[in-house]
Amino acid sequence: MKQTKIGYIILGCIFGVLALFMNGVSISVNKFPSSLMLIAICIMCFCLSYLVQHLTAKDERAKKIRERSIYVNYFILIAVVLLLMIVFNPISNLHIEAYNLLSIMMTVYISSVFLTMVYYAKKY
Repeated sequence: MKQTKIGYIILGCIFGVLALFMNGVSISVNKFPSSLMLIAICIMCFCLSYLVQHLTAKDERAKKIRERSIYVNYFILIAVVLLLMIVFNPISNLHIEAYNLLSIMMTVYISSVFLTMVYYAKKY
């Protein structure tokens, strides 16, 4: 258990450094950050380092944490989609490529799933 937690922390640090480097290079040349998923993976690793002790047990509490997290994230995803539709509507001056839009959506979704799991693990 302790080794798994340390492994997730090490992976989170590696992905964090990679995300800062790769996205920093893209931003410095005035391009859209191409590696947003690395940020989501970094957040996921740090959250899993906390959640490993809560989710390894196959009990009602772990099941409740997973269920509540997925349920709440359904509404978070709908809110993100509505927000992006409002910001990047056809009559707006802001335009974004479909790949970049999907990258933003997946980064927010992956991050919010694991962050809400951490919230519900602390709550229950």
